[in-house]
Amino acid sequence: MKVLIIRPTIADWLSKQEGLLSKDIELITPKEGTDEEVIELAKDAEIIVCTRLPAEAAAVAKNVKLIQKTGAGVDAIPFETIREDAFVANTSGANPVPMAEGAIALIISLAKRVVQRHNLFPDRSRERGTELRGKNLGIIGLGSIGLEIAKRMQAFEMKVLAIKRQPEEQLKKKLNLEFLGGPEELDYVMKESDFIVLTIPLTPTTRGIIGEHELKLMKSTSFIVNIGRAALIQEEPLYNALKENQIAGAGLDVWWIPHWWDPIWTPDEDQPAHFPIWELPNVIATPHNVGFNERTAFSDNALKIIAENINRLAQGKEPINQVDKKHQY
Repeated sequence: MKVLIIRPTIADWLSKQEGLLSKDIELITPKEGTDEEVIELAKDAEIIVCTRLPAEAAAVAKNVKLIQKTGAGVDAIPFETIREDAFVANTSGANPVPMAEGAIALIISLAKRVVQRHNLFPDRSRERGTELRGKNLGIIGLGSIGLEIAKRMQAFEMKVLAIKRQPEEQLKKKLNLEFLGGPEELDYVMKESDFIVLTIPLTPTTRGIIGEHELKLMKSTSFIVNIGRAALIQEEPLYNALKENQIAGAGLDVWWIPHWWDPIWTPDEDQPAHFPIWELPNVIATPHNVGFNERTAFSDNALKIIAENINRLAQGKEPINQVDKKHQY
C-alpha cells in the first residue's frame, strides 16, 4: 500500500519505529514539497497523510482510501474534491491537556493583567486584575480540549457554561456544568460569561460565528480567548470592540500566517492579520503554539493514531477518528 506523507519528519518518525507499520506499507515523501510535486505523487497514493492538501491533489488521487490529517482541525482539507468513498480522519483527542493548559494560561494572564504589569515594570502602577472565583466561564465547543478546560477551571470555583453541537444532560451532570446548550443558545452564553473560550473547529458553519452582534452581547468587563482558528471571530468587529474597550480584552493564539491555506483571510504576507490587533494593550497574542509542550509539535499519541490508521486501511478495516465529511469535523 502506497502512503504519501507530505511532511518528511513524520515519515522519518514512523519508519524508525520498528514493527509499528505493516511490512507491505510503502512510505512516499516529496523532495521539494511543492504543490506540483504533491499533485503528481498523489496520483498513485492510497493514503495521504497531510497538514494541508491542494484541491488538485485530492482531485487526481483516484486510488485514495484515506486522507489522514496530522492534527485535529481539517479546515485545510478540500472536501469538495475528495472521492466520495474515501475516509477522512484526524488526530483529535491526542493531546488535549497541553492545549487546555495553554487556554488557561491566557485566561489567568488576562485576569491578572500579567502582560500589562510586565510591560510597566518596574513602575508600581495601579493595574487591577479580576478574581476568577465566582465568575462564569463560557466554553464554545465542549470537545476533548473543552472538557479538560472545564474540569480544571472548576478548581478555581468558576461556573462553567458550555455550547456543544449535541448537548447531553448526562454530560452536564457528570461535569457539574452550570449550563450546557446547543449552538442556538450561543447568545445566552456570550451574554452571561465573564470569560469565553473558543475551541470549536473551523467549518463552513462556524466561520465568523462571533461577529459584531455576539461581541456586543458581551459584558464590558468580559474577556474572549480563541485557541481554535482565527476565522471563527470576524476580525474587524473584534478589533473595534477591543480598541474601543467594548470588552475587557482578548487572548489570541490564532493568527493568519500559520493558516496560509485559508481562502478568505489573506492579509499582507508580512502581517498576521488585516488589523493590528496584537498591538492593542488589552490583547495577549501568541502565534498558534500556546499548547506546544517541551517535546514536539506532534505528540507521540497523534503519531500513533496516524500509524494505527495506516495499518487499519492496509488490513481492510475502517480508520479510527473519522471526520464527518458533511459537518467537516
